[in-house]
Amino acid sequence: MDVFILAAKSALAVMLLVAGGAKLADVPGFAGTVRLFIPRRVSGQMREGIAVGIASIELLAGAVSLSAPGWSWVNVAVLALGCVFVAVSLVGYALYRGRSCRCFGALSRRKFDLVAILRSAVIAGLAAIAVLRVRPADIHLNAAEHALLLVVAVVLVAASFTAARALAVSHDAHPEWAGR
Repeated sequence: MDVFILAAKSALAVMLLVAGGAKLADVPGFAGTVRLFIPRRVSGQMREGIAVGIASIELLAGAVSLSAPGWSWVNVAVLALGCVFVAVSLVGYALYRGRSCRCFGALSRRKFDLVAILRSAVIAGLAAIAVLRVRPADIHLNAAEHALLLVVAVVLVAASFTAARALAVSHDAHPEWAGR
């Protein structure tokens, strides 16, 4: 059972790192989605600040979850994020069906639809599994192992940022590719 719990925890950490890095690669694009969920009077600069804040929370949660698997409090934080994802998917489906969620920045063209609700429910379910306790011996890491996992987190963010930035730029230069 511990292997399944740790696999869920690792998969969620990687997903958060990729999603956060991809959002940072196209802040104006993600801010367009943020605009759907906040009052219209909020300025564009503030929307971009909120978008960066959301991406930063995902990055922090993913990096801590991956590099410090013994810190159980982060599992609860990831579960809370999973519940927020479900709520956003439900509201997005109810109010903005068919619009892009930009949940992975330019890496994805996913939309607010029933599949998005199911996907976010699976994420929340995996996060609930990750909250379960594992044997301390299974997650005991020395300082070098913690540091190595943090380096892995940085590499994942850099790779997702670079890929999303390249896609965002190519879609800006070639709008006809946007649906691909």
